[in-house]
Amino acid sequence: MAKRSSVSEFGYMTWRAISLGVAALLVLAMGCRANPVVATVDGDPLTFESDVQPIVARSCAYIGCHGREGMPLVLYAVDYTRFRDPEGVVDPSTAKLDERELIPWEITHNRLALAARAGPEDPGGEKLLMRLIPLEEGGIPHAAVVVYENPDHPDMATLRAWLETVDAL
Repeated sequence: MAKRSSVSEFGYMTWRAISLGVAALLVLAMGCRANPVVATVDGDPLTFESDVQPIVARSCAYIGCHGREGMPLVLYAVDYTRFRDPEGVVDPSTAKLDERELIPWEITHNRLALAARAGPEDPGGEKLLMRLIPLEEGGIPHAAVVVYENPDHPDMATLRAWLETVDAL
């Protein structure tokens, strides 16, 4: 059987080749939406996904906190805010979000957004961590929200360990 070519006998690309090329460009364009996080720092992605993202989901990314559009720090979590077109337009040609797990872009966004809060200006993320505890425990004001009652909470140790992996790129 002869191998089919994407170029016709006249030297023109076939419609199939052109449509595949256009589809690839569309996928690239959709995947290259402007990322609201311009990362100059990053932290360990594997530790973030396995250990930190569950903390973000249960303690930070809900509607009353960072789980809504329009906040200075937007974090994504299943059952709360998900990455969608900012205009709310649903494009039926794109894959439907699996509502049981985040897409890789959402996890990357969360990781880079938190890493951007630390880095050179906040080595080890101490200021970020201090926003999570009460003022009387040495905390920093955080919209009158106390996430953990004391700095010895196990989640604080997990966050601290990940924040120590944050480096300038």
